[in-house]
Amino acid sequence: MRLMAWLDSRNTSLPSLDFCLLLLPLYPAPLPPTIPTPALCSRLVHSQGHPSACPHFLHSYSRGQQCLEQADWETAVLFFSRALHLDPQLVDFYALRAEAYLQLCDFSSAAQNLRRAYSLQQDNYKHLKRLTFVLYLQGQCLFEQCAFLDALNVFSHAAELQPEKACFRYRCMACLLALKQHPACLSLITEELKQDTTNADVYILRARLYNFLQKPHLCYRDLHGALLLNPKHPQARMLLQKMVAQAQQARQDAGILAVQGRLQHALQRINCAIENNPLDPSLFLFRGTMYRRLQEFDGAVEDFLKVLDMVTEDQEDMVRQAQRQLLLTYNDFAVHCYRQGAYQEGVLLLNKALRDEQQEKGLYINRGDCFFQLGYLAFAEADYQQALALSPQDEGANTRMGLLQEKMGFCEQKHRQFQKAEDHFSTAIRHNPQKAQYYLYRAKSRQLLQNIFGARQDVATVLLLNPKQPKLSLLMTNLFPGMSVEEVLSTQIAHLARLQLERTVEGSLQAGGPQGIVGMLKQWELERQKALALQLSWKQEEPLIETSEKLQATPEIPQVEPGSSEGQAEAPEEEEEKEEEEEKEEEEEKEKEKKEVSGAHARARSPWGLGQSVPQSRAEGRRPVESGFQAWLCTPSVV
Repeated sequence: MRLMAWLDSRNTSLPSLDFCLLLLPLYPAPLPPTIPTPALCSRLVHSQGHPSACPHFLHSYSRGQQCLEQADWETAVLFFSRALHLDPQLVDFYALRAEAYLQLCDFSSAAQNLRRAYSLQQDNYKHLKRLTFVLYLQGQCLFEQCAFLDALNVFSHAAELQPEKACFRYRCMACLLALKQHPACLSLITEELKQDTTNADVYILRARLYNFLQKPHLCYRDLHGALLLNPKHPQARMLLQKMVAQAQQARQDAGILAVQGRLQHALQRINCAIENNPLDPSLFLFRGTMYRRLQEFDGAVEDFLKVLDMVTEDQEDMVRQAQRQLLLTYNDFAVHCYRQGAYQEGVLLLNKALRDEQQEKGLYINRGDCFFQLGYLAFAEADYQQALALSPQDEGANTRMGLLQEKMGFCEQKHRQFQKAEDHFSTAIRHNPQKAQYYLYRAKSRQLLQNIFGARQDVATVLLLNPKQPKLSLLMTNLFPGMSVEEVLSTQIAHLARLQLERTVEGSLQAGGPQGIVGMLKQWELERQKALALQLSWKQEEPLIETSEKLQATPEIPQVEPGSSEGQAEAPEEEEEKEEEEEKEEEEEKEKEKKEVSGAHARARSPWGLGQSVPQSRAEGRRPVESGFQAWLCTPSVV
């Protein structure tokens, strides 16, 4: 028959715009019979309910029935139309003529006749069922002819007649997708899921729509719901593989953008990758690194902690990477706080980092810098010592330790603890033996402690390192009266200072190195050569006994410790009276020294940290201290 041939030719070609609408059932019930059974038409029923026994109607019915059995659909339509012309209220003739139109594939005329029959006899459910079936066929035919708007109207009418049948709403979704009315289609699917939450196909349909609209996080949510309903759903697995592939592509794009330095664009791409595959911890690790490089530390910490929660026991390498990145994030966050002056917050962040990692010298150095700025000098000293224990040759740690000991020496001088001040300056020299100012400060402390020989040796060392060191001339006049720089450098004390300086510098360079038998032998040989050189120098020159006697007879100049304007050292009483002119000259020298020491006090009361510039007078002979925290931690790792 013509209708069945048409159905067979279209049974496998229902386009659905890449959304696999073939998953949804077309018409769940079997096809209704195309020709009414004889029992149905044994007696013609009038619309008012009484039977019609007119011979004209019986003749038309009999001839029309014969034409239906003989598949003569056009003639059957003529006989049924003739009967309806005589009596338009005959319900069965509308149904019979609709069957003839249906076999002729005239769905519009068939639907019109069935609609008339249903309007005349609304209690007959068979007419309604047949009408919706014809509307379904008509809509599907229009859909295949790409008349999507007309098909949508037909399917919508069928859905209104039988709202309990979901197949009509599914066809409406297909029409809306074909018309690219995605918001309307999404609303219709959402309403459908409110009524039925057990259909995995509908979840997959909405997931595909979300993926088409580039909303991967919503797509993944619906895909997850579909897999919960049917873990082996083939279309769900295909969509999942597609999303994983999209995530990998976005991850590669983000890596390329990160290498190019376009971090914001890289962050957008890695966000897209996470939305497509939110169960991959490596994606969160990458995004956390991007957040850290962009100084969005809260997001970075959150992502790294999420990675540690997501990884399994067999992913040890990823665990180490996440822990390392978390450590770097805490450190970089502390660097940021340090630059903003939030030293206490920097200490708290570095404490978190040091709980998991105790072998990174930079963490101890950075926390020591924060303690230094907060005034907790003892804590800063402990951190610097720990850093030096891990790396004795670290230049930054040694430089910081020297600055710290210098400040602690100033504090002890302020409290008139000159012996402790000398010890601190000696420690500073041990960590930075080529810094001339440390010897100068220690010489002043030794002079106040009446250690004239040690003070002289320190002054000679300053002359060797930096003869133009400020405040040196006045101190040299007191310790080496009447002697020029060349004369001082030619004395045994200068020779001894030179040997001691060489020994200290060599010792600082060899600190922390392997000490084997060969190293010990070399050290003993060096000591022997130094002793011979010292003995030879003493034989060639006369001791400075006269100079020492003159020095003992010279009154000491009252000193002001560099750390404070208070607490001047008491000078011993003068044993001999001088002439008035000499006293005036001495008073002028005292005033000059007070001004110079006050300048040193101003510098000492504001010690520079890592974020400040180094004064020129303190930077001579050494490379300036680097600005900021340790470079190895401040530099972001390459993705």
